[in-house]
Amino acid sequence: MNETTSTPSPLPEIAAIFRGIKAGHHWCFGDPEYSDLSGERFEDYKAFFAQLELTLHRDARGFVYATADDDDYKGSNLITKFVVFTAVWVDAVADEGLDIGKTLFASRQSVVDLPHLNADAHRRILEQVAIRTPGDLNDTLKSLERLGFLEWDGQERFTLRAAFNRLLDVCLNAQAPTADPAGDPQAEDKDTPTATTREDSV
Repeated sequence: MNETTSTPSPLPEIAAIFRGIKAGHHWCFGDPEYSDLSGERFEDYKAFFAQLELTLHRDARGFVYATADDDDYKGSNLITKFVVFTAVWVDAVADEGLDIGKTLFASRQSVVDLPHLNADAHRRILEQVAIRTPGDLNDTLKSLERLGFLEWDGQERFTLRAAFNRLLDVCLNAQAPTADPAGDPQAEDKDTPTATTREDSV
């Protein structure tokens, strides 16, 4: 009696996903790879990339991404720019007393309405990551689009995608007060974002 050994079916999106991981891409609903990556084959993809020392994450808010200890997979300067861009945005929205989530995730936002360059303090912070003009804001948004953080309609309007929650988490966690700041000799005033936010948190 001949026994047949079943072999696992190939992972159809493996090449595209690996290229995306190296670029720092985040996958959300609507991306060609998302349904395959986030569905029943997620654990298969996760096991495959674990062999390459890459950890695949599936966030309950609707996006998938990977992390690695290898610096070759980290775009540190770009990620720092993203985090500072987000932190300034959060700070400006909070100053207006608006709901952060609803404001940031509003549909079809206009680039010219972004508050980043309105305040001197925010402009000084953004200058540290080479964001000085509306054109620099535009370029940052386009970089965010390439990595799956937002959708851009090409007409000066954009909508954040679920993956942007990852950058938002970093900023909100950095601004959260410690349980006992008086007992922490290194505790700092975190009400104002800085350009030294650690990019390896992303």
